[in-house]
Amino acid sequence: MKEVFPALRFLLAVGLVLGLVSDTFAQKRAVLPAFAKKVQAAGIYDDFPEPKPGDWQFEQREPDQSFSQYVQSQPVRATKQRKFLYVQTLGEFTEKQEEILDKTCEYLEIFYGLEVRRLKPLSDSIVPRKARRILPGTADQEQFNVMYLLEKVLYPRVPKNAAACLMFTSTDLWPGNDWNFCFGYAAYRHRVGVWSIARNGDPEDEQQYTEVLRRTLRLATHETGHMFSMMHCIQHRCNMNGSNSLEESDTQPLEMCPVCLAKLHYAVKFNFRKRWTELQEFYEENGLLPEAEFAEACLEAQ
Repeated sequence: MKEVFPALRFLLAVGLVLGLVSDTFAQKRAVLPAFAKKVQAAGIYDDFPEPKPGDWQFEQREPDQSFSQYVQSQPVRATKQRKFLYVQTLGEFTEKQEEILDKTCEYLEIFYGLEVRRLKPLSDSIVPRKARRILPGTADQEQFNVMYLLEKVLYPRVPKNAAACLMFTSTDLWPGNDWNFCFGYAAYRHRVGVWSIARNGDPEDEQQYTEVLRRTLRLATHETGHMFSMMHCIQHRCNMNGSNSLEESDTQPLEMCPVCLAKLHYAVKFNFRKRWTELQEFYEENGLLPEAEFAEACLEAQ
């Protein structure tokens, strides 16, 4: 899920509209890089499925964002001055949750090709009562208001050399309004995002561990994609697909589709062969074998 701070919503809307109406002009300048064209031609990506009632796209009807529209929108990009991904933890974690977080930081560094740095942990006592609640219908499932975390806790702490800054918590999240919960939340332009492990399963259970890891990896990379100004993808099965439920999220891959990979390359300029080689090794080391096979297929397509 993505969001912007209220005072800047109008400016962002104008920027997105300009990006949309400039697509014809942008097509002359922005074309998919060769590596993205090759994996697209290899036919290893599934098309975006027809949305069903309850699915994110069925409920939200979000527009497509082409590569040209992305470039024309002047997205957030890594620079020589802003070249690190920062991870800020909030609250307490079990030993297995800490292990999941360590692996997620390792994965983010490979996925985005940017060094990941950890900020000093924050106690959740910093979250006031007004930004907490018990999830309606439950006896004791606490939630933090994600907009408070973004605006009041994380944004003021973003280092000057951060390409993006992510907050990680084990407490459930809710964004306010009519939403019951959210897996994560990120701002398109302000380089901040929050995600929670609360709904990903129990990593203490050996049978659930790998699935919890996979869900956490996907959520972290998905929210970071929003921080680099990527909208939800509706072209292929893709890391950047929106999701309304854990069941829907579980159908979506860890990797980005060719169009979103092109956006990612525009934002961070990764080495595609190095990236897929290291991703394949990471997947194999962590029991994510279907993902390892997919990374190998991407390498073979080059």
